[in-house]
Amino acid sequence: MIAMNDLSHRHQRRLPPAERGRAQDRSRDDLIIGAALELLAEKGYHSLTMTDVAARAGVSKATLYRRWTAKADLVTDAVATLNPMTTPRYPGTSLRDDLLALMEQAGNCDDSPEVVTATMEMARLHPDLYRTLTERFGTFVRAELDKLATRAADAGHAPLSEVELDVLCDTVVALLAHYAGPAGASIPRERLIGLVDHVLMVLLTGTRAAE
Repeated sequence: MIAMNDLSHRHQRRLPPAERGRAQDRSRDDLIIGAALELLAEKGYHSLTMTDVAARAGVSKATLYRRWTAKADLVTDAVATLNPMTTPRYPGTSLRDDLLALMEQAGNCDDSPEVVTATMEMARLHPDLYRTLTERFGTFVRAELDKLATRAADAGHAPLSEVELDVLCDTVVALLAHYAGPAGASIPRERLIGLVDHVLMVLLTGTRAAE
């Protein structure tokens, strides 16, 4: 199975468990998500079917549909478990190093290029799903930037307002999308270093990183 991050148990478009009846086995969620990612990589979005996902996951279609009633919702949740939306292991050596760790994580698609290609195909034809994925990615980036902005403020730099944090997040998401291009390619490290040194460090500390 394709590796998933540790957020795989928090599916935002997944149906909530019924108030009555047996508790749902959460391990089946991960089986279904893993199967969806494998089939998305193999077949692409259009050829993927809910029946195929159930068969690959080894669950009944009833089990699948109790969790996701639409292919689009399932695929959106599956894509959201990939590495770009995983909290990185921050080195903690400096604010710059932590910012670079975040940008490298958010800009890295090397673990699943086929899934990324299929997702870009899906997003071009389904603007609502593109918005959902973008919003979810933006929420992740904003939360991580908020942590690092708080760290910068604790070190004596001017704290960011909510509006400033929103603009910072929008800037990062837009630049990452621009650098990745229509195919969703992984972003070269040199570009991420430039983003950190000449944009993020300036906005968070008022100065460029020492070169």
